[in-house]
Amino acid sequence: MKSFFEKSCALFFVFGFLFIPITLNGKDWQFQLTKFIFSRPIAIIERLFFPEALHKIDFSSDTIALNLLLLLLFLLAMIALLLLNFLKIKTDNIITFSRVISCYYIGLILLSYGFDKVFKAQFYLPEPNILYTPFGNLSKDILYWSTIGTSRNYSVSLGIIEVITAILILINSARILGLLVSIGVLINIILINFGFDISVKTFSVFLLLATLFSVYPNLKKLISFFVFQKNEKLIPTKQSIIINPFLKIWMKTIIVGLLFLQVLFPYFESQNFNDDLQSRPFLHGAYQVNQFIVNMDTLKTSDFPIQKIFIHRNNYIIFQDKNNEMTDYHFEIDTLKKQLLLQDYKKNINCVNYDFVKKDSTFKLKFKNYYLVSRAINWRKLPALQNQTHYTIDQIQ
Repeated sequence: MKSFFEKSCALFFVFGFLFIPITLNGKDWQFQLTKFIFSRPIAIIERLFFPEALHKIDFSSDTIALNLLLLLLFLLAMIALLLLNFLKIKTDNIITFSRVISCYYIGLILLSYGFDKVFKAQFYLPEPNILYTPFGNLSKDILYWSTIGTSRNYSVSLGIIEVITAILILINSARILGLLVSIGVLINIILINFGFDISVKTFSVFLLLATLFSVYPNLKKLISFFVFQKNEKLIPTKQSIIINPFLKIWMKTIIVGLLFLQVLFPYFESQNFNDDLQSRPFLHGAYQVNQFIVNMDTLKTSDFPIQKIFIHRNNYIIFQDKNNEMTDYHFEIDTLKKQLLLQDYKKNINCVNYDFVKKDSTFKLKFKNYYLVSRAINWRKLPALQNQTHYTIDQIQ
């Protein structure tokens, strides 16, 4: 039973690596494959037992669909193993194969998330609307994401740790050390995900289980070494399946090279190695409303229904009222006609005329019944975005 369970887990992780959708370089072939095979049975299970589940099945982390997918993959692994045993097909190398694949998969994920942090693609600079939202009005996940995004040094440091951990895992002689470090990294990520309610809980737990599975053959010896201070000889995590050493070296070199190429290619293609400095789209920023006219009547500043306007880099315009409530619309811009086509979440479209005077950064919007004039705020001068480090409290003024 122990052997059957261990082999089932080995197959489960291989199936997970194959079918849990992750997007790299904008490619979603995993999602298309998983959707083709599993969307119908999972939809049936959701209708029967989980009526509150999202209607659109996209297998995102922390969705009921992804959790059901993992359950089906484990059942599929056990059925596949029973079938292999029934057909008298040898399954001796399944565990070894799974641990090898696990190491490369974990290495790929750590490289991807690590370089995302190094180049500020994950914890990006907070958008102006976030910076001008009162602290207590932000959800925990946005608070955490935005706080880390204000410090490039910390984000880069986190990324370097993950990249180094991935490299250690990809080196045979340092693999156990890399796996141990990755356990600490992943436990910290899981605590953050649960503590700040960030929706990557399921996937991060899956990665931790895969890492523990990879290091399991050495678990007793590691405990003996660290706890009882006994000298131990570790079992190599990878028992080579390829006999020819020359072929083995070349295959590993190609695989590791492909992993780095997969992760780094988008950055070299876009030449974006620090997203904080990446140019923002036209009109991007924050604007303070200083004139509001309704039906030819100019309102007092205290009566302005809109106090600030924000243009998000992902083509969203956000209006902040005097109670700090935010209303956002997706927009398309027609620079020739000087019009913004605003679309709300019910797909209603409203055409608004705009004018932007670059000289004094004045931004004007003309709706059907009212007209407003605003001026750009230098949001990058906010204290949260100042890159200052005080080595003594005497330096703080």
